[in-house]
Amino acid sequence: MTLLALSITTLLLALLAYRAFQRALRVDRFKSRFQSLYPPSETVTWLARPGQRPLLAHLYKPSGWHHTDQRPCIVLFFGGAWRVGSAWQFAPFAQRLCALGAVVVLPEYRIKSRDRSTVDEAVTDGFAVMNTVRESADCLGIDLARISVGGGSAGGHLAAWIATARHPNASRAADGFKPAALLLFNPAVNFSIDPLAYKGYSRRQKFSARALAKLSALDPMPHLGRGHPDTLILHGDQDQLVPVDKVEGYAAALREQGAAVVMTIYPGRHHAFFNPTNSLDDFESSCTNLIDFLSERDLIDSPLERTHS
Repeated sequence: MTLLALSITTLLLALLAYRAFQRALRVDRFKSRFQSLYPPSETVTWLARPGQRPLLAHLYKPSGWHHTDQRPCIVLFFGGAWRVGSAWQFAPFAQRLCALGAVVVLPEYRIKSRDRSTVDEAVTDGFAVMNTVRESADCLGIDLARISVGGGSAGGHLAAWIATARHPNASRAADGFKPAALLLFNPAVNFSIDPLAYKGYSRRQKFSARALAKLSALDPMPHLGRGHPDTLILHGDQDQLVPVDKVEGYAAALREQGAAVVMTIYPGRHHAFFNPTNSLDDFESSCTNLIDFLSERDLIDSPLERTHS
């Protein structure tokens, strides 16, 4: 085989491998696992932009729901490093929360593997979701004063920005809305640019920290202020993508602003430990912590109340 033929063959193989990798990124494993187990009440198109794929949202409505209700509402954003991910990720949580009287919204937002989008565009979609939810309150049967927002990893990053009521792009000012509570599962926050802060990190943690440092302009932590909603944080102390000291620093900054923070650190747990695909025990524990946090704030019916109703 000539050198030219070898070069062409190598390039073709590399192209095929790249295309296979791109296809793999688009495989929605959460959908194949959860769609039949946790079917939503309905799936709607919440945003359609010309020339772009429509963004969907899965809606979970409780038994006896009516559009004139004043139900609590919970919006949960999926994770995936702003590159991949599935709105089906939180379907198991949605079913539990729905059974306790809440309307749950699991929205899509733009991700790089499907939309060639940026992190800033993902955050923009997060704010747009909340605008749509609030504008649709009469159709959704929800109480505007009892809207909670949360998410995992990159989805937690979107939720954290929403809780600041400030858009990172100053030309797209937020309207001042703050949710009743912030619910964070190993959130991507506190993008330190100081290499000295990486002392004691594993090699993978250092790589992740450097990648996040490049997004420091999109870190919600410097924009925390008074009146921040009560916040729940669930995190693993062996997280290799968002080291635990990052979220501990974020929690400390929230408390400095007067926010109430409930933080549970799971020993020995890694990133995305809360997914039932990783551990049913950790999923059950995460559900219990989430439900207790919300019910204590009258943002969902308590399991005991629902049992006796």
